Amino acid sequence: SDLPCALLCAPRAPPRGAMAKRRAADGSADSSEVSTISGEEGGGTESIGEHADTKGISSLDVAWLMLSDIVGTSVLTFAGVARQLGWLPTVLFIAGLFPASLFVSVCMAKARTLVLEIAMLRRTRAPRVETMGEMAKATIRSPRATSLVYLAVYGYTLLGQASYLLVLGESLQDVLLSDTFCIYTAVVIGCAFLALPVIRTRQLAESVTLCFVNTLLIVTVVVVALASIAMEGRPPCAKSPAVNPELSFFSAMGAATNVVYSYAGQWMYFEMMDTMEEPRDFPRAFCISGPVMVATYLTVALVGYYYGVEEGNIIEGMPRGNTMRVVAVLLFLHVMVVYLIKSVVLQRYFHRRFSPGDVEARTPASFAKHGGLGVLMLGFGFVVANAVPFFSELLGLIGGFCGGPVNFIFPIFIYLVALGRRDDLLVHDGANTLESPVVTAEDGGPRSSEMGEVQGSNSGFSSSIGDESDEDFQWEESSVKAACRGLRALPAFDLAVIAAICVFILLTMVFGVTDVVSQIIKKSGEFGAPFTCHALRFEGTNVTNASSCSI
Repeated sequence: SDLPCALLCAPRAPPRGAMAKRRAADGSADSSEVSTISGEEGGGTESIGEHADTKGISSLDVAWLMLSDIVGTSVLTFAGVARQLGWLPTVLFIAGLFPASLFVSVCMAKARTLVLEIAMLRRTRAPRVETMGEMAKATIRSPRATSLVYLAVYGYTLLGQASYLLVLGESLQDVLLSDTFCIYTAVVIGCAFLALPVIRTRQLAESVTLCFVNTLLIVTVVVVALASIAMEGRPPCAKSPAVNPELSFFSAMGAATNVVYSYAGQWMYFEMMDTMEEPRDFPRAFCISGPVMVATYLTVALVGYYYGVEEGNIIEGMPRGNTMRVVAVLLFLHVMVVYLIKSVVLQRYFHRRFSPGDVEARTPASFAKHGGLGVLMLGFGFVVANAVPFFSELLGLIGGFCGGPVNFIFPIFIYLVALGRRDDLLVHDGANTLESPVVTAEDGGPRSSEMGEVQGSNSGFSSSIGDESDEDFQWEESSVKAACRGLRALPAFDLAVIAAICVFILLTMVFGVTDVVSQIIKKSGEFGAPFTCHALRFEGTNVTNASSCSI
């Protein structure tokens, strides 16, 4: 899932305080509401006129932006997933993970509201809630745990970048259709194409055209690839049983890691919510985009499976020839854009971590740091892509080991902790707090600039507003205890869904990753060890991979 493109396209929503000010100008908000709201960006206050004409985007707009990013390179692997599982388990996994992803998106929207409600109850400055790391910081309040969340999220994204470099290399191999063109050479050439844009690009301006053109590229790749495979016809030896007779529990979990990866966009959902006029409506966007997402995944999986595609990538299932070359070029361009978008996000994050003073500077030293980080990421991606030179298995490894916990377990845990802390505040000092007029949670919570000193309470939360930094707020109660309290407050249905999601993700992390590693070892023995040539294997340019079947 290439979600940063959605943020690139979306206008940033104004701070919730700005919306209250507009209502005040229209006569729909009282003076106390306006007087207690100040801007959060940069820690300063916001002028009355600022953002007056700015509107966040609607849930329908977000749904379209999500769809523009959903059809990423992971969809190319679904024919291979169906070949491993059979069509029945494939349908169950793809259709079953959609409601699980929807449930997680609802939890994330609720967690955001809960964090702002906690600030309202405590009459403190509302923390930033734009990223998963900031949400972890607002709820867990442990620097070590927060650092772990940031490391997991951006490490997961960095590994995803390596998979893009592998796709670039494989695309170049498909363009040349040569049995002597090695994957490490192809990946190096892909890195060379990216090097200058990665070094020079510091900011990506909002560009709907860029996102939509990039979406058109991947859609064209999928449609042309499936059409080409279908026109070739179904091989006489192709079989499509409901369940693969050789399917085992380990191989089922291994195939499921690719499905998990394809739904793993939650790490950017908090940022997408921040672009919306009503962040609580985010799940509606998922309800709109989800059925289209499921239909796309199922179409690629079932069509490719029916026509006997044996490769992990549907591009490799096409007949060799000029059509394949054109599709490979389009895929190359798509991945170039996606890599650059995510690279800028990662470069700015690492730059801010290691040298925060000159992130926005336009000095030679700042440019050297930014460009150097980009080159280092290209080098890291080159190593990973050649260490695991099998695209489907690389995605499964990333999805099983990182994608599951980052995109499913982390958001649920943050929600449970926020729910537990909010309930604790309501029990201990909710009555005293709610006697005073405060801004509602929908408007983003109160700000400290109008409130002065805030007293500690016996609810396990202590604070001081003398400094506006978030580090001044420390939770005395452990996050695990807060999460347990949150669990006790949930209805039985929610508990059952959370249990099912966590068990499934843990199974893919353990058994699925084990199976993927065994597949990598097996393929390394068959096609060559890591960091070896891995050139294309065929006898002519008009041979189709569907001409021989293993099922």
